[in-house]
Formats: sequence, C-alpha cells, structure tokens
Amino acid sequence: MNPVYFTGKEVLDMAVKIEENGLRYYTDAAAAAKAAPLKELFGYLADQEKDHIKVFSGLRKLIADTGSESSQADYGEEAALYLNALADSEVFTNANEGARLAKTVKGEREAVEMAIGMEKDSLLFYYEIQKMIRPQDASVLEHLIGQEKDHVRRLTAYLKTMGKK
Repeated sequence: MNPVYFTGKEVLDMAVKIEENGLRYYTDAAAAAKAAPLKELFGYLADQEKDHIKVFSGLRKLIADTGSESSQADYGEEAALYLNALADSEVFTNANEGARLAKTVKGEREAVEMAIGMEKDSLLFYYEIQKMIRPQDASVLEHLIGQEKDHVRRLTAYLKTMGKK
C-alpha cells in the first residue's frame, strides 16, 4: 500500500479546521448553557480555540513565506493512514461541523462529554503531527498540546461536579 502524502501546509490546514470547529462548538454550547459556570467554561474554551487558530495560521503563513517545505512529505505509512482517516472525517472537512454538533446535544452533560471527545480527538491528531513538524516549531505545538490537555482536565473536572448534583 502506498503511503499518503501531506504537505506541512495541508496538515496545518487540518489543524485550523479542528480549531475552527471547536470554536463554533464552544461558542454555540456557551450560548445554550444554562449553568453560569458551564457558560463560563465554554466561553473560556472558545477563546482558547481562537488563540490556537492564530498560532496554526501563523505557522501556515511561515511555511508559505519561507518556501522551506518540500512539495510532499512522507510521514510513514502508519501516520499517513491515520491522518488520511482523520482528514476524511466530518470534523476535519465540514466547516460547520462544530456548530452542528452543538445543536444536536441533549443537555449539558452530553455537551461536556462531546467536548471531551472532541478535545481527545484533537490531542490524537496533534500528537501525530508532532512527529511531522519542523524542529523549530515543535515547542509551539507542545504548548498547544498542553493547552488541549488542560481543556480535557477542566471539562472532566466539570463533568465530575455534574455527577454530584
């Protein structure tokens, strides 16, 4: 089987889409939340997604400006298959998927659980692309991974408080 090839720009385009969908999801979920602490948490996470979009857009621009990227990068068969599967999923290809998902949830518990799943999926993607980015950009991605982990921690902690009610 031939490996799938992605350029650095394509990988960063996928990362921007992930964050844009997260932004739409958290914005809509914050508007729908009835509990003030949850509304605040989703608002905070929406702001974080905005920051991540800026970071990935900046890295994407840097690639275009430096012209340092080869036309194709071989990420290895396993990584390429994984990225290809992710790229084919709705969250990565449908620009309005985050907003659509926010409208499908039936209650705040489900909204939090869905957000945890989205954050975990994002982490899996970022761990995979961590192997594929330029060494000078690695610290930026490590910082974003730390923030995504923090999102999972915050959402999980909030979910635990919901179980006590």
